[in-house]
Amino acid sequence: MEREALLSAAQRLLARDARDPLRVDDVLGEAGLSTRAFYRHFHGRTELFVALLAAEAERAAERLDARLAQATTPEDQVRAWVEGVLALAYDRRLAARARLFAGERASLAQEFPAEVDRCVRTQLAPLERVIAAGREEGAFPGADPVADARAVHHICAGLMADKLWGSGAMSRDRAVALAAGFALQALRADGDERQRRPRSHA
Repeated sequence: MEREALLSAAQRLLARDARDPLRVDDVLGEAGLSTRAFYRHFHGRTELFVALLAAEAERAAERLDARLAQATTPEDQVRAWVEGVLALAYDRRLAARARLFAGERASLAQEFPAEVDRCVRTQLAPLERVIAAGREEGAFPGADPVADARAVHHICAGLMADKLWGSGAMSRDRAVALAAGFALQALRADGDERQRRPRSHA
């Protein structure tokens, strides 16, 4: 009960202003709990942030599943996933929170690598299912759902970083077209084409 109250308090603070650093004292004040209560559940601010990141990943996966349910073909579902992920940077309502979590993620990944990877995999799960279904239907004949989903995620993550930090960001439509185009071109390739190696020029 205390843990949920602390997480809810932190989420309310982020909802009010995700630009400000999240401070333990503010979370305690919002939750109406003591420092002792906090340290019964978290060793520090970073551990709280990992729990918040996990909750954020679950919500993102739910939003992505809802988007994918509206698409009918594997190709359209891949585009829908790309659109949903890029919305985290291009939707003004979501971008402030995304910027906050992106800024914290590098340090969190060093201290809690397994937990952060689990959050990424939660977000990737809907795309993995789409790619697996597309492979079964023959749309993505040589696809590897786990590896390909992670590759698509990395493309989107780079475009999101450009938008969140203002370094050469492109329009939302252009970013979606670029990421989805790369993803679908790779996913449609047959097994022989994907395994082909460049010839040596030695």
